[in-house]
Amino acid sequence: MAIIGRDSEDLSHSTIVWLTMPRLIGILLNYLLLGILLVQMYIYYLNYKDDKMIFKLVVYTVFTLEIIQTFSATYDASQWFAYGWGNVPKLLKLYTTFFNIPLLSSVIGGIVQIFYGWRIWSIFESISIYAVICILALVQLGGAICASYYLTRYPDEVVHHVQILYAVGIRLSGSAVVDVLISSFMTYFLLKNHTADLRASTSAMITKLIRLTIETGTITSTAAILDLILFLALPSNSLHQISGVCLSKLYSNSLLVFFNNRTVKTPQGVVMTDTLSFPETIGSRRPDYGPKTSILGSVFAAPAPGSEDTLTLTEGSRRTRPVSAMI
Repeated sequence: MAIIGRDSEDLSHSTIVWLTMPRLIGILLNYLLLGILLVQMYIYYLNYKDDKMIFKLVVYTVFTLEIIQTFSATYDASQWFAYGWGNVPKLLKLYTTFFNIPLLSSVIGGIVQIFYGWRIWSIFESISIYAVICILALVQLGGAICASYYLTRYPDEVVHHVQILYAVGIRLSGSAVVDVLISSFMTYFLLKNHTADLRASTSAMITKLIRLTIETGTITSTAAILDLILFLALPSNSLHQISGVCLSKLYSNSLLVFFNNRTVKTPQGVVMTDTLSFPETIGSRRPDYGPKTSILGSVFAAPAPGSEDTLTLTEGSRRTRPVSAMI
């Protein structure tokens, strides 16, 4: 079996430093992002108690997995920097890294990616794009499962078997490709419907969503690509763990940013929404979703009869359908 790396018995002081320092930085960043996620969860809990059950299920599932990931990463850190302090063989062991980095990160990332794909399908009725996103998300999850399996068999930081390299490559490259596709498709569709006849508040919201889509997609895809490059180019240290250990929390925070970014300023003040929608419908009339909803319509609510609006789908053609854009 081909092996890439160096003899685990031949470790200099500098090598030990390059193994431990990135791990420490990654763990600290993981806690930092957990703190941000807790604030995001608090905002979500306070403002969206009446959210749809499917949204709550996604949010709280991702949050629960993040707590588990943090405990797992903390266990690894305690073995490296406390119980195994000064013990080189223990320093080289990866303990539960197989669980908290490749597996949980990809499960969380896959949930977020498939959810974004579902949003694209719900808004723009593009089943083909949704299918592509789901397939690629499952491919990267498959790579993560393989990587986790090989890491349980060869739990050594400085000795990388070729099978691990292939599995990690599939996982991280697949994840980055999905993120880029989601950002590209969302930006394309939003720009396509960002016509000159939109109201000012709607135009501002679409611009804001485009910016958020590009920013979050860029952050997660860059982190995945950086993790992959460092893992392949520098196999004898743990620099890749800086981004690897906190990659899942980048996905979680990006998801919560979209969930919590559902406010709109009106002459009467700031209105909090209970759904993922445009602040105004795209067109001349707004569908009536009943007295319990805000000026944003629900993606799952049935619009009142005769309350259809027009949404520009392609240049030169208009199609009438209820506007329930879940952004």
